[in-house]
Amino acid sequence: MASSDPATFDLASLGRGGLSTFLWGESRTVVNRLLFAMVRAVDPEPLWLDLAPHGPPGEEPGPAELGWIPKDRLFLAEDPDLARPQDAVANMALLNVVRADEPASSVAKVADFVRLAPIAQEIISRVGPDRPRHALAVSNSDRVRPDYPHSVEGIQPIVAALLDAPLTPFIAAQGKPGAGRMAFAFVFEVRASDLAHWREGSLVPEKAPSESGIRVGVPIPLPGIPGLGEILDASSIPK
Repeated sequence: MASSDPATFDLASLGRGGLSTFLWGESRTVVNRLLFAMVRAVDPEPLWLDLAPHGPPGEEPGPAELGWIPKDRLFLAEDPDLARPQDAVANMALLNVVRADEPASSVAKVADFVRLAPIAQEIISRVGPDRPRHALAVSNSDRVRPDYPHSVEGIQPIVAALLDAPLTPFIAAQGKPGAGRMAFAFVFEVRASDLAHWREGSLVPEKAPSESGIRVGVPIPLPGIPGLGEILDASSIPK
């Protein structure tokens, strides 16, 4: 069980039970490194999707650019169209894949899948429905934020489709997102100005299941979280 006590805060517990996590903060570098720490704690072979990875000049490289993600588990959406939801395509595709006698729950699952961005559909197709659940990190989601719903109701079907894949999604963004983030089971704000000052930073839970033991609104100092320092301080691939 996770806890708001940093000494016992178990990053691996975030992946138990197939729950979803949203992570955001002002420092893209710190957020992406914490994202890496979370998914690696949950899954020894996590998948990594980097959305529009070419950032503004002067941005520090993230785990993908640093070579921390094996090529066979790294997906890049350099073309913005690959990361956009496919509502129009979904409406046409459903006519070809849904039978008239299909139950409503099955139709909803198919609809959720075909409306996912093409890059997400590719990842799910490669993972396959009968394989063990993998953690999926989605970094830099703020770069495609205008293309997605801003409400909880709009984001819920996307989260549900990833969980059904089966994947355990960890979505990260720079800057404060909208209300749609509350569609995730766990929501954390990373308060750290930059990588050089991460030891002064904290992780603030905005939402967490009651059974997790995490106290919403109570900051968790980053230096006290086991295993996190070796990733935030790393200059090469963390062991």
